[in-house]
Amino acid sequence: MIWVTLPAATYCVNITSHNWLISLPIEWPAANSNAHMNGNLLKKIKVIGELLCPPLLAPTLKQLIRITPYARGKMASGPCTEVPAGGQVLEGAWQNLTAANAAPKRNASMPASPRWEALLERIRFEISFFTSNREAIHFAQSRIDFDHREPVYYAWPLYKLHADSLHAEFPQFSHWFEQISDSPLSRPDSLLNCGGRIISNILFCHVRFLSGCLAHVPKTEMVCEIGGGYGAPARLWLTNPIKQPKTYVIIDFPESLYFAEVFLRGNFDNLALYYVTDPKPMDPAFAAKQRVILCPIHLLEAVAPLSFDLVTNTGSMQEMPDEWIDFWMNWLSKQNCRWFYSMNYFGQPLNSLMEAGNMWSPRLNSDWVVRRQQFDPPFLRQQSERNFAELIAEKIPQHGLGGSEKARARYDMTRHRIMDNQMLMEVMDIVRLGADEDVLWDALQRIINQNVPVPKEAYYLAAKLAKDGSPEFQRLRGGQLAQTFTKLKAIRASGRENTYSA
Repeated sequence: MIWVTLPAATYCVNITSHNWLISLPIEWPAANSNAHMNGNLLKKIKVIGELLCPPLLAPTLKQLIRITPYARGKMASGPCTEVPAGGQVLEGAWQNLTAANAAPKRNASMPASPRWEALLERIRFEISFFTSNREAIHFAQSRIDFDHREPVYYAWPLYKLHADSLHAEFPQFSHWFEQISDSPLSRPDSLLNCGGRIISNILFCHVRFLSGCLAHVPKTEMVCEIGGGYGAPARLWLTNPIKQPKTYVIIDFPESLYFAEVFLRGNFDNLALYYVTDPKPMDPAFAAKQRVILCPIHLLEAVAPLSFDLVTNTGSMQEMPDEWIDFWMNWLSKQNCRWFYSMNYFGQPLNSLMEAGNMWSPRLNSDWVVRRQQFDPPFLRQQSERNFAELIAEKIPQHGLGGSEKARARYDMTRHRIMDNQMLMEVMDIVRLGADEDVLWDALQRIINQNVPVPKEAYYLAAKLAKDGSPEFQRLRGGQLAQTFTKLKAIRASGRENTYSA
């Protein structure tokens, strides 16, 4: 029984909930009550709500009514503002694209994946029709798979979870997370107004990538990004208040660099941006004076003299054919660079390859030491149903960790663990450092028997054993390997291959 005393009357309410008889006296405050009394009223109402609601429903209601700054009602509306010098920016980007494509292509014999060949063809066709800076940017954000930017109406319910996750994982950067804002040139339907800032789902994702670098890489004065898309990560790097690079280099297809130039020049006034149009090696002193350097892949020799503190790749190595993975791994070993950061697909089911263009990447050469590797960081699971792996490695030649004997010793320490995808990451790192064929064979059997669904990396191990296995291994295990490989091929054929998304 609940007695409620109002200014003009007294009410008695009998309530039975969950077979409990509730009896709670409440005095309703007078109309002229002060703020303290109103606060007490809210507390009492909260107590009643918790008593009346079923135990499993109460927490859900709390989440639904919790005040959030990321409410859908604050969605941005109307077209974004066009860049004052948009016409000049477009013209300059077009001239650089034309000059880059006129230069001899060193890697012309290595085409992109079929999916990206189709996307590049779409860009070449559409690019001449753009009439404004804004139109080009919105095309990049909607018609080309540079990222997974979503409309606000679809993505906003997770914004608070994204923000809370960033604060929980990187509390040292909380002051920055409260300031982050997307570009006002971005698609309006993807932007949400939030206390003077504009937020999008992809902004949180890029901030998570950047935070992983800032938290673990000690020096970031010169950063290089392999596959920078339309320049969204670069904008965050150049504006973060923690460790801004003096020079940011993007290496990509000329068609992609067109959008990066348009986007970055639109977001930064008087930006010191240099576009590489010939392979002549660049003077490091000249490079240090540039804020942004855009380098087409086929002119990569131009950045050979530069020393990078960090090289990053997020969400694109997974799409490359094996020839390009080998190319980039060799380039990373030859180029003067200290740290490498990757956030790419890993452990994808063999029958659901989606955007996967290879069976394992990145696969660094043995002169790198992995400092951090994490399968499926919780934040990424909020934004994608696919499996990711975060990897941070430091180049330390002659580190003494390689070789078959040390690899076997490391592998033996994993035998007591279940071969889940986190364990798979660690085992593939052992493979990278020179594990022998017996270790590869044992790992392959464990993956198939313990990891469901079978990940694509199992296919890589089977193919490597079939190609590089010694005559003795083929004599002892050749028949079993053939049966295993046939099984893996059947699993792969039953699902979806890397396809072009229209």
